[in-house]
Amino acid sequence: MRIKPLQTTSEIKNETESYTLYGFHIFIDGSEDEDNSFLNQGKKNEPDQEPQIGEDGAIDISQIVVEDDLPLRVSEIINCFKKTAGLRLRGSTPRTYERVFRQFANTMRIEKLTKRQIAGAKGKELLLSYLLDDKRVPLASRQVQNAALKTVWESGLGITYPINPRRDLGELPPVQRRQSPRDCDLVPMVKAIEHEEEPYLRALVLTILQLGVRPSHARLFRWHHVRYGQDGRPEAIITSGREPGNKCMVPIKARLPPDLADALVELKKSIPDARPEDPILPQRRRCGEYRTALEMTASQYHDQWLRFEQRHRLNHIAPVYLRHWISTICRRSGLSYPATNAMQGHKCGSANFRDRYDCPQDEEIFAEQARILPHGPIGFAWPKVEVTEALPTELTQALSKCLSGQMLPSQIPEMINAYVLRQIKRPASTIIA
Repeated sequence: MRIKPLQTTSEIKNETESYTLYGFHIFIDGSEDEDNSFLNQGKKNEPDQEPQIGEDGAIDISQIVVEDDLPLRVSEIINCFKKTAGLRLRGSTPRTYERVFRQFANTMRIEKLTKRQIAGAKGKELLLSYLLDDKRVPLASRQVQNAALKTVWESGLGITYPINPRRDLGELPPVQRRQSPRDCDLVPMVKAIEHEEEPYLRALVLTILQLGVRPSHARLFRWHHVRYGQDGRPEAIITSGREPGNKCMVPIKARLPPDLADALVELKKSIPDARPEDPILPQRRRCGEYRTALEMTASQYHDQWLRFEQRHRLNHIAPVYLRHWISTICRRSGLSYPATNAMQGHKCGSANFRDRYDCPQDEEIFAEQARILPHGPIGFAWPKVEVTEALPTELTQALSKCLSGQMLPSQIPEMINAYVLRQIKRPASTIIA
């Protein structure tokens, strides 16, 4: 394509094809690529439409459709966002970002605008109007919502995000962290799991309650991830971290507490046709039939969790809170940082070089977990005292003094409590009555 000032009519006839536009002759050779030609730029959905040419050879510019002037489509923006950011964002983050952007798009009605309009001052005005509205976006959620909108804006629209958070939004509070629940809040759940007779629900709940993994990790566990001991019982779960759907690409190396190992044994008996590559927690229909080759979705896992709570009339506690509680138990018990990360599938977030480079062998990790948490976090928080002798000598002497009048009867419970605390080395308030 060649452009030169308007000259004579005879010169125009010698060219293959020409048009008059803004006082210039536009000559288009027949060999030019049709898809890259000037006239085809901006066409959409009408590739065969020819521009309207007047009697004098001038082009009617109003007939040329430019892509930036077409109305926006939220579905197309979301699809483009998933293609460009799908490999970088993992877990439930893409779904959360999509939900945030759809809410913004529906509230501000951006489908009535064009890409050219939203790329200018209008887009910044809409974003600030939405983010600074406390009724729509609370101050505590403003940082997360701004990050979601920025990611979808740049990945889905392909234009620069017009907001500078420090300049336009001011100082934002840090993202709120969930506090670990108290031990007393989990007592009803621990009692309920002891009376749960269904192996499927028992294994599902204990996987979170004893290992502290994410539900997405629990759904990815396969039977070939289970390592068995010499007695044929499940001993540990080992994953590579490269399973599709793994959020952080971090391996899990967790020794199985006795109650969770028993639950897996009973579950395997109820699913005799399970193959090594099948999920440990497969999909389960309402009639009780297992779809052994299919892993649960996030919503199906949530439904099974609610089913367990409803069966035992428990208050709802999301699995993520149990994950935080187990991290607290690991700190109380003195479990090392690498062993805790290996059990829960955490990335090393410490700036300490010792934590970053301390990568113990699997057997060392399992030995530490077995020594410090032999019965898992549940056994540490609520230890079971086993009587190994008929009556300790210390308590026998106290009882003799009480019967002889040398000690008040009210002092006997205090001596019993002191003796029990010395044996288990735990706060008495953590023992389930």
